[in-house]
Parts: sequence; C-alpha cells; structure tokens
Amino acid sequence: MRRIFEKLASNRRQHVKRLLPVSAGVVIVVALSGCASQQCKIEPPPTVIGTNKEISAKAAANALASAISGGELSGHYQNTVNNTYQTVGQDDVAFYLLLQAYNCESARGNAAGAAEILKLAREELARRHDKPPPPPRVAATSKKLTKTEAHVLRKSPLKGAISNKLAEPTVAASPAPSALPAATASR
Repeated sequence: MRRIFEKLASNRRQHVKRLLPVSAGVVIVVALSGCASQQCKIEPPPTVIGTNKEISAKAAANALASAISGGELSGHYQNTVNNTYQTVGQDDVAFYLLLQAYNCESARGNAAGAAEILKLAREELARRHDKPPPPPRVAATSKKLTKTEAHVLRKSPLKGAISNKLAEPTVAASPAPSALPAATASR
C-alpha cells in the first residue's frame, strides 16, 4: 500500500514539473499580448508627408505615441500639449495629432486623461488665435468642432479628418474632475 502512495506522489511531482514551464510560458504570452494591445499608433496626417513639416510632425507623433503607450502622460498633459504645438509649428497638424492621443487614451479606458488632453488642446488652439477658450465642459467632452476650431480650421485640408477624429473615441470621454463645473445642468 505504501508503495502505491509513493508512486502516486512521484507521478504528481512529475506532472507539476511539466506544468510549471508551460504555465510560465502562457503567463508570459498573455502579458506580452496585453502590452501589445496597449500600443497606440499616432501618425502625422497625409497632408504633411513629403513636405518640410513631415519631420517635425513625425517627431511629435512618435513622442505622443511613446508617452501614451508608456503611460507617461498622466499628470503631464499640459507639457505634452504645449510641446506638440511647438514641435509641429502648424496648429491644424498639432491639433490632429493631439486628437489621436485623445482617441488612444479613450480606447485605453482612460476617459479622464482623454478629456484632459482634449480640453488642453482646445484651450491652446484658442489661446494661439487670441480667442476665448471654450467652456470647460464643452472643451472636455464635445465631439463637434467649437466655433474657434471651425474658424481656425476653415481653410485647413485637415478640417474633415479632425471632425472625424473628434467623433471617433470608442469609450465615452467623461470630463476630468477639474473640468466639471460645480453644478452641471442636465441635457
């Protein structure tokens, strides 16, 4: 009887020894596929490809994509928005890139971060054109062009693409806590 129990225990240990490497491999594959799904692709608009603005637009796009996929944006949205506008030098292209970042954060489920990016991108665009910023709730949540954006982008070949990017998020972007007024009116 004792030999039977010893043999069963020995067989169990062998199965466990076989399962450990397989289990570790499965965990690694799942972890890597999770990381890969978090990648965000931000690309310059086709209108700058082949122009002298292509390099700066690609640099800004790569910086945004790296910051988002690395989770580095949290809390540094203002710097990111300012750097994007400065690096690109064309407001419509910078706004287009920032809307892609907004969509990436939305897709990752970071609604507050997405709303903050959108709010700051809109405020900076308005500031650069000596216009008042949109109200915080509109800036953080509206999926339509504001008056200022429509005016600034009226001659831009990116106007349609920007409108589409605004309407694109898969996760509803709820406003960041700082973007909400004390009392919000119902719609």
